Amino acid sequence: MLQLQKTGFLRQLTPSGTPLNLGIYVDDSTSWGIGINIQGKWLTLKLSPTWKIPGQDICWLETIAVELLVYILEARHIQESTIIIHSDSQGTIGSMDKGRCPNFHINLSIRRTYSVLCPSLITLIFSYIPSDQNPADPLSRGVLGPPQDKLNCPFTLPEELNNIFINAF
Repeated sequence: MLQLQKTGFLRQLTPSGTPLNLGIYVDDSTSWGIGINIQGKWLTLKLSPTWKIPGQDICWLETIAVELLVYILEARHIQESTIIIHSDSQGTIGSMDKGRCPNFHINLSIRRTYSVLCPSLITLIFSYIPSDQNPADPLSRGVLGPPQDKLNCPFTLPEELNNIFINAF
């Protein structure tokens, strides 16, 4: 039965307002790890040497970077917002916009991501940025920012990702 045919079904529709450009950038490199930059503050996660298995490739890793960013937004109690995310991965942008991908592992990441976004009423808008202009690019290659600018926003990694990173907080 469709939800709209049920009597007594309620769903609050809240306008999300003008998209917020919070200076959020994500990137990854298969040789080092994931970098996230939020308004000049940075977070990196170094990959475990055993991270790569069939289906977990560069596009999957870019999607994981977005997923991790969403956990940061959740930890910061951001809600009812439309937020602009800058990424240099057209594949991830397309998969996140569609909410699906032919890759099983990417679909699991998208599912976990939307399980956080939906209850928080957060909408992501992706903006493509070339790698050489992405502030998260050096972070994803292990070039860390100043220690005082390290993002302090701990969150719990999903169990599926526990063995992917060496320095997960």
